[in-house]
Amino acid sequence: MAITIPHSFVSGAIAEASEANANFNAVKAYVDGLSDGTNIDSSAITNTKLATSAVTTTKISDGTVTYVKLDSVTVLPALAENDQIVLSGQVFG
Repeated sequence: MAITIPHSFVSGAIAEASEANANFNAVKAYVDGLSDGTNIDSSAITNTKLATSAVTTTKISDGTVTYVKLDSVTVLPALAENDQIVLSGQVFG
């Protein structure tokens, strides 16, 4: 999802505080949406990106990537193919 900035300014013109603040608020709202997953496009995480290590165990462990942010329609079927669980070097499944 692209960000929309409501006001643009030109060199030499006076920028109204309310317009500058509106721009900052638009950026904040967009970033907040990235944080909670609402501004992440459904095609942002795909099987191909998973296969090329864009999403790694480390990123999942440190919270960079969470289940809530994953598109369940695209990603979960690929995850279901691996039905094994590894616990302390033991493989169950």
